[in-house]
Amino acid sequence: MLALIDYIKTALSQTNSIEEALNFLPMSFKKDFLVAYIHSQTRMKDKETKAAFVKLLDEEGFTPTSLSKDELSFIKNNFPHLQQSVSYMCLKKDSKEEQKYKNKHTNDFWKKIQNVENMQAVFDISKKSNEKLCEAEFTLREVIRKRKEVHLLKGLGYIYLVESSEDISKLFEHYFGKNYICINDKYYLAYAKTLKEINMRYFVCEPK
Repeated sequence: MLALIDYIKTALSQTNSIEEALNFLPMSFKKDFLVAYIHSQTRMKDKETKAAFVKLLDEEGFTPTSLSKDELSFIKNNFPHLQQSVSYMCLKKDSKEEQKYKNKHTNDFWKKIQNVENMQAVFDISKKSNEKLCEAEFTLREVIRKRKEVHLLKGLGYIYLVESSEDISKLFEHYFGKNYICINDKYYLAYAKTLKEINMRYFVCEPK
């Protein structure tokens, strides 16, 4: 984990934006990595969506257990709410292994990633910059909650990055303890050894 953090920290400290820094990450950081997508036609709410997905469905109305590049692009570009992708997936080594996805129960909404043996950590980047403390907490909790829905991700490391001119150190101390750093007074970078160890029971800003 510390090696991954060093890659990101070095890139952030030597560039002027997150976008620029990301260009310096190694090939083992896979961008917009798919971790779940819709399982069944029965969970699609409108006729237009059902019609558009016909070419991806089997005779029983279920999506396949793996997607081609074209199928993946089709879902991400047209129905982003029917898939879940992490900002980056950090692999142990670059691999061309086909990713497999599976539902646990017939009526599940999502097919979730199955083969995570070559994965080291999930790296999420918040696109909401300069949020106040309580807003930043809401954003963080929503992301982590969604990641924990994909059960096999819980055993992986977790990295979170946000840009903020606000002092949100209290938030990072609460969820990540000492495992965070503020770079150039604006990039908050944190990690947990595993996603499952991030405690969601307590809040910094209590819900109203």
